[in-house]
Amino acid sequence: MLNIARWQIWTIFGITLFCVLLALPNLLPRSVLNHLPGWYAGNQINLGLDLRGGVHLLLDVDTRTVFRQNAINLTGTARERLRERGIQARDIVAEAGTVTVTIRDEAQGADALSVLRGLDATLLVERTSPTTFRLSYTEQEQARRRREILEQSIEVLRRRIDESGTKEPSLQIQGSDGIVVQVPGVQDPAELERIVGKTARLSFRLADIDWVPGSPVAASAVLLPTKEGWDAALRLWETQKRPEERELRAADVCRRFQVQCQAVRRAIIVGGEDLTGANATYDQQTSQPIVGFQFNTVGGRAFCRVTTNNVGMPLAIVLDDVVISAPRINSAICGGSGIITGQFTSQQTNELALLLRAGALPATLTIVEKRTVGADLGADAIRAGLIASIVGTVLVVLFMFISYGPIFGFFANLAMVVNMIMVFAGMSVLGASLTLPGIAGLVLTVGLAVDSNVLIYERVREEQAAGRQPLSALVAGYERALTAIIDANLTTLIAGLLMFGFGSGPIRGFAVTLSLGLLTSMFSSTIFTRMVLGWWLRTFRPKELVI
Repeated sequence: MLNIARWQIWTIFGITLFCVLLALPNLLPRSVLNHLPGWYAGNQINLGLDLRGGVHLLLDVDTRTVFRQNAINLTGTARERLRERGIQARDIVAEAGTVTVTIRDEAQGADALSVLRGLDATLLVERTSPTTFRLSYTEQEQARRRREILEQSIEVLRRRIDESGTKEPSLQIQGSDGIVVQVPGVQDPAELERIVGKTARLSFRLADIDWVPGSPVAASAVLLPTKEGWDAALRLWETQKRPEERELRAADVCRRFQVQCQAVRRAIIVGGEDLTGANATYDQQTSQPIVGFQFNTVGGRAFCRVTTNNVGMPLAIVLDDVVISAPRINSAICGGSGIITGQFTSQQTNELALLLRAGALPATLTIVEKRTVGADLGADAIRAGLIASIVGTVLVVLFMFISYGPIFGFFANLAMVVNMIMVFAGMSVLGASLTLPGIAGLVLTVGLAVDSNVLIYERVREEQAAGRQPLSALVAGYERALTAIIDANLTTLIAGLLMFGFGSGPIRGFAVTLSLGLLTSMFSSTIFTRMVLGWWLRTFRPKELVI
């Protein structure tokens, strides 16, 4: 078992060296990182809120109001579709997320049922009486839409909180209607609350095809940055912003920076309040990624009228004064829905659909919990965590040397070092945030890293006491201790995965470091040390094992 093939030795060394390279950016100074490629220098462990300081907010998302508004929009659509089929509705009432439709003529019940079922494939239509129908969504569909609302809210918040992409906020869904926002490095909670309270503004406008770049804009139009231009302006603004400036306004970008812009008409065809949904899908004929969108009755009529009269014109989709897309109107778009085609990738259609949904019927966000962590407290936490880590590591190193001698103690401590390097490499690749509980997980990982070697060494001692030769005792020690090592690590790993799945914030930080430490310790203590011990036995051929 200790005779390892040459290709396996090179593989183990290669994995170890690769992990060293991945963990190295965490130790290099900023002056060195600035000269390295961004994809490599960016592989660093982020400090969490409790270490870096910042603001923690728990937001309640009012999805109930959105569901009620969707039901109201559904009443208008149902009335319009029934009227088109010549079916007279006596009453259409929206209440608590459901819609009750009552028609006048019982003989038209079958036709009415067909029309109502055609409104939405996910809609559950029940005929409660010959002239009454109840429209509602299943629990699964409500859960999907609720999740969609939360994702839309997170996208809006992320765009507003981290416009420059440097603040590294953490936004996570909590429960069924909650969002946790953690922004490290922010010491002004009032400013963050103001940003959170803003509402996304989505609009559809015709582009001004008569405008030539560099020339003045007509009075009926306005110059707005494209998404690419906005991203470029943010990078320029970071280096040129004035001390009194708190944020960059999209309306000022084109005048101030030479970036890509688009002239659009001031008149808004349809606003975000009339958009009921958007989704990334595929064209049935070409299999190309496209974006589908749906309007309510009012928005559908306005959109149909404008697109009928402006076929061939580019249509600008504007979110918060930024032109996120400008597709061309290929044909009249009536019926309350349409598609956006282009040379899109699947990721681009998902992003565009999410941006469209982000401006549609935004839910009200209410702050239910607010915490501020000072930078001084974060520095104290780092200092205390470092002291605990150093003391714990030194004690473990001394214990291994005292218990198992200079040779086997050195091998166990070397495995511990390799294990910590692999943990830091894994956290860097995952972009995990290091929190105070995460430091506790690292301290625990130090003990877990040598735990497997303790089991192996004790088993070797037992085999040697039973009269086995050194090589035979080592082989038996590794073979017979492996089951106990796997059982111990697997049970702890299950606990770590449960903490990560059901916990949040600091609990997940602890679970990440603990789980990574368990997985990497299996490599460092059983594979890496077995290779080193095999080399030592073949090189020095000891007559007995001093362990």
